Amino acid sequence: MSEVRSLDRLKRFYSEINTLDDEIPAQVTRKIYLYSLALLEIGRFHAEAVNEYGRLYAERKGKWGQIAATTEGSGVVKEATADKMTQEIRIQEAQAESEVHRWKNSFEATQEIINALKVHLKVLVKELDVA
Repeated sequence: MSEVRSLDRLKRFYSEINTLDDEIPAQVTRKIYLYSLALLEIGRFHAEAVNEYGRLYAERKGKWGQIAATTEGSGVVKEATADKMTQEIRIQEAQAESEVHRWKNSFEATQEIINALKVHLKVLVKELDVA
C-alpha cells in the first residue's frame, strides 16, 4: 500500500473519530475501533521510518568506510575526511531517526487513547445500568 493511501486512510479515521460523541457508548466503541485501525497505519509508518533510518545509516557507514580506506594520510586525516564527506547523509539519517521517534510516540499515544476510551466506556455502561 502506498504511503499516500495510508496517510489518506489515517486522515479519514481521524476525521470520523472527531465526529463521534464520547458520551454515547456505541460511538465510543466505534472510536476505539477506528483508533485501532489508525494504530495499524501508524505502525506501518513507524516500520517504514525504521527501514529508512537503517538504510541511511548503512549508506553513511559504507561511504565513510570507503572514504577512510581510500584517503591518504593519518588516521585523524582519514576520519576527518570521511566525516566531512558523509555529513549530508548524516543529516538525512538524523531526520529519518526523528521520523522513527515521531511515529513511535504517535503509536504509544494512540494506545493510551484506546486504553482511556476503554475505561471511559466501562464507566458509561455502568452509569447506564444504574440509571
